[in-house]
Amino acid sequence: MHQRRRVAALLVALPLLLLAGCTGADDEPEPTAAATSSSQSSPPSTTPKAPRTSEPAAPTDEELPGDASFPADTSDDGGPAQAGSAADPTGRAGGLGLRLGTHDGFTRLVIDLNSHGVPEWNVGYSEASGPGGGPVDISGDAFLRVSLQTGIEPRGQSEQRLRTSPGPIAEVLTTGYFEGSEEVLIGIAGGELPFRAFALTDPGRIVIDVRAVG
Repeated sequence: MHQRRRVAALLVALPLLLLAGCTGADDEPEPTAAATSSSQSSPPSTTPKAPRTSEPAAPTDEELPGDASFPADTSDDGGPAQAGSAADPTGRAGGLGLRLGTHDGFTRLVIDLNSHGVPEWNVGYSEASGPGGGPVDISGDAFLRVSLQTGIEPRGQSEQRLRTSPGPIAEVLTTGYFEGSEEVLIGIAGGELPFRAFALTDPGRIVIDVRAVG
């Protein structure tokens, strides 16, 4: 009877011993995929930035569209509208600034525009009158009229008047706006003298050079 109980106890204990042997220290859980990738990942690569390039310099008033041999005469001159490097805000009034400079053999008038580009423009000898044909008080023996087709009436702009001496340009006057055009009148001492004119953008400018007498 006691021998049967020992055999039964051995039969019950044997599976328990086998199970304990299978669950040893070697059965540790494997590292997860997230842990593996974290330990093996390399630091993020950085792409060097391209070096900054300087902006192209705006043309100066001395820059000419062609050669500098002064191909001047007394015939009318002008040019089409030219866009600048950036669009001008819609509805911006023309707005004119005047600058005079004396150079070797000629006097230069620069008309500064309140824009990146330039509108259609023309220059030619005419009578001393305003845009609408009214009389104008200005010094000179002949008169160059500069017309700028801005199409927008400037607001809050007062009359500008410049005088210079000696030199072929006796006086410059902004004469106002009429039917889409802003005008500048240039009084020339000594009659109709040869001139050249050209436009520059960024900022918008019209340049008129009047040759000195002799």
